[in-house]
Amino acid sequence: MRGALITAALAATTTALNAPLPVARRRTQLARRRTQQLRAGGDAAAAAAAIDSLWSLEATQAGPRRARYTREAHEATHAVLWGVEQWEQHTARDRYFRVLLQWPGSRLARGLAPTLAMLAAWSYVVWWKRLTVTANGLGLLASPITLLLAFRVNSCVARFHAARETWGAMIHSARNLAGTIAATAPDEASQAVRARICRYLVAYAWAAKVFAALDDRETLGPVLSALLPAEDADRVAAARKPALAALALLRRETIALPFKGAHVERSVHADVAALGRLYGGIERVVSTPLAPMYMRHYQRGLLLWLIALPCGLLKAGCTTPAKLAAVVCAVSYLMLGIDEIGIQIEQPFAVMPVHDLAKGLTLDAAEELLA
Repeated sequence: MRGALITAALAATTTALNAPLPVARRRTQLARRRTQQLRAGGDAAAAAAAIDSLWSLEATQAGPRRARYTREAHEATHAVLWGVEQWEQHTARDRYFRVLLQWPGSRLARGLAPTLAMLAAWSYVVWWKRLTVTANGLGLLASPITLLLAFRVNSCVARFHAARETWGAMIHSARNLAGTIAATAPDEASQAVRARICRYLVAYAWAAKVFAALDDRETLGPVLSALLPAEDADRVAAARKPALAALALLRRETIALPFKGAHVERSVHADVAALGRLYGGIERVVSTPLAPMYMRHYQRGLLLWLIALPCGLLKAGCTTPAKLAAVVCAVSYLMLGIDEIGIQIEQPFAVMPVHDLAKGLTLDAAEELLA
């Protein structure tokens, strides 16, 4: 008898649990779920709108480059991201004729013109005063000066490649972080969380761009105000290093996410740590130039050699002052031009297309996290 009663009670309980929910309750749950979906979609739309508003701000404009000889009048340079058009122009068969025809408009030639004019005038003085030095002595000095100049240029080129690799690795880490977060399940990273991560990641990118390109820090404030809540924007803007402050917010957002796989958690934290390490690489390039004493030493030696050059050419038998000035100007143009190119790329972020790179990172993060 007791067993029959227990069986009947269990059957009744099961029937009650499997019975459909009241219509009002089901409607409430559906409305709550829809509200959550709309809120998540609203977070993504708001983040997308904030990113779209960036392109009218001063900090996100390309602006002029600080280097004097970055842009030729009609030639592509490393200050822009290259595509098919730039590569076709760079490898065209008529490139030698084009370079010669556009020589008068070269900014490098125009920048060196005052120094070349001074050396040409000095050559006429040497001819008029008949000042001479031993030509063999100039030959002995040419080798160490060339060695110093080559070492200087090679060091500057190495800095440029290091800066490009550092920024490229930063883009890779940011893309990998955004892609990993976007691939997680909604219960691991909701759409609202993804929108916040996108905002912090974009803020980090533009803060790094402003620092690397030596832009006015005041231009970063409107970008942060457009991307972040007022409290976070003020905190990042007031920080000594805004990029690291934005990265700290990004780390705080990602460190507590309930990832289901340990490999996902390791990947996310590794990418966040890499962003901090790579910003340190940017700081190293910007804050530590090549030894200024070395630069002054070889420049003084180069100028002394160029000043003595017409004296040695006159001793070697140059027949007219015009020939003397022409040879001195040609040699000076080549030597000083190499030096100027080294100076141009010594601060690589001043000539790199960091604006286009930051913009590309912004669009990549938005496509991954706000889709």
